[in-house]
Amino acid sequence: YRKDQELELADVVIVPSNFVRTTLENFNVSSALIKVVPFGSPSVISFSKTYSTEGPLRVLYVGSLGQRKGLSYALDAIDSLGSQVTLTLIGKRPVLDCIPLNLALQKHQWIETLPHDQILNQMACHDVLLLPSLFEGYALVISEALSRGLPVITTPNSGAIEIVRDGIEGFIVPIRDSNAIAERLQILIDDRSRLALMSHYCLRRADELSWSTYEESISTV
Repeated sequence: YRKDQELELADVVIVPSNFVRTTLENFNVSSALIKVVPFGSPSVISFSKTYSTEGPLRVLYVGSLGQRKGLSYALDAIDSLGSQVTLTLIGKRPVLDCIPLNLALQKHQWIETLPHDQILNQMACHDVLLLPSLFEGYALVISEALSRGLPVITTPNSGAIEIVRDGIEGFIVPIRDSNAIAERLQILIDDRSRLALMSHYCLRRADELSWSTYEESISTV
């Protein structure tokens, strides 16, 4: 009720993605009032990111270990690729009695929590970020991944279509589609030169989407 009142009183509503904009329009918030301003990315640092032409693809997942993030579909895709990939998960368990999740955490590398700077370091040491969210206004972890040259496989429901261009900085896949995730991972497994090129585009994109650019966009609105 309070949010409804605030929307009725607002002259302008600033949202971080078209996904959020659509949800508001579905509840009859005037589209003329809504301005999309994506969040910024951390500063791009100068470092040398290397990709091996052999060995498994190093996949990273960062976020709460719940189904809202589409975690089961990520795990199914990883399992289907076998030894071609490794998976690192960084995030807290929402519940302790989920047997499939507990088994997955025993099978893959799991880090419950890390300071922010160490998460960025982990991003620099992996090949691709996997975040097949079912419902999320804007996943800041995606912007952070771009700043470390980490291509992203995600969904339209992560708010990422404003920043990740399909086939350039990563891939946009449908929600609840393990096969689509596995297919995109296989592309990167088979073509490491494309992975390196995507990493280059990620750094360029993050530089375009700096926090200073975000501030300027808010001021313009």
